[in-house]
Amino acid sequence: MSETGNAGGHEPPADLVVDLLRAAARAPSLMNTQPWRFVVRGDRIELRADAGRALPVADPTGRELTLSCGAALLNLRVAAARAGRACAVR
Repeated sequence: MSETGNAGGHEPPADLVVDLLRAAARAPSLMNTQPWRFVVRGDRIELRADAGRALPVADPTGRELTLSCGAALLNLRVAAARAGRACAVR
C-alpha cells in the first residue's frame, strides 16, 4: 500500500524498527482486524494491506481497510518523528 524509508538512506537500528512497528500495530482498525502487513527491507518499511483480514460484509468497498492501514502508517510516522528520524512516504 505505502512504504516509508529513512530519508537519510541509512539502515536504522533493529530496536528502533521494532519500536516503530509496535507503534504502528497499536493503530485502530475495523473490529481490531489489524489488516496490515509490514515488510522490512534495509532502510525501508513497506506497509501492505492484508486482504486476508478484510471483512467484505462489514466493509464491502474496502474503505475501512484502507483507513486502518492509513492509521497504522500515521502511527509509524509519529513514532519515527518522536525518535528523531525523518521519513519519506511513497
